[in-house]
Amino acid sequence: MHPLRPTLKALLWLLLLNVPLGAQELIQSRASNEFGFWLGASAPVPATPYSEVLDGTIGGGLFYRVEWPWVFHTEAGFSFSHYQSRTTQAATIAPFYLALAYRLPFPWKVQTFLKAGAGSAYIQVRPNNLQGWDPLGYAGLEFSLQPTRRFRIGLRLDYNLVYEEHLKNPQDENLPLVLLLGGSLEQELRYREANRFKLENGHFFHFGLMMSFYF
Repeated sequence: MHPLRPTLKALLWLLLLNVPLGAQELIQSRASNEFGFWLGASAPVPATPYSEVLDGTIGGGLFYRVEWPWVFHTEAGFSFSHYQSRTTQAATIAPFYLALAYRLPFPWKVQTFLKAGAGSAYIQVRPNNLQGWDPLGYAGLEFSLQPTRRFRIGLRLDYNLVYEEHLKNPQDENLPLVLLLGGSLEQELRYREANRFKLENGHFFHFGLMMSFYF
């Protein structure tokens, strides 16, 4: 064995021990990608028009995150929720988003992320058989722990704004319901306001348990 080899090994270990633990964690995490999923409650935001029609449900989603650019993380993901209602109506919503996440520099072990982004949401309404894509606004808050180098667990709260006010109203929105049924307008004036149509943006939140893995 070369006489200098043990000395070089000892110097290398001393250098690694002198590197702060926070810097070691930063170096390790920057070399990794993160893939995870969440499962929890999904519901319309209270006091919004959709909350008066749709009930809460169980939703879930997947996400992929990488430390880029600069001090931010880039996160892409989607979720899936099927909402029942108090009537025969039902809605399936699948948002897809791309967001920037910032990890707040708090000194404790619980890591806090703030997120904001945009995307598109696929919506299907039954039994009307209406479906299509709408613009999506996204915001999120995450509290998580990284007990090992390869695993993270925590809680996340996501907010989705489904923008529908850009759509055009139906051509018959201002016609009294009696005309649509072939009746007499003079005899049924009480139906004059019965067929009002109003587009509303959708406000939804998701709150659940998340787990992710580094690779």
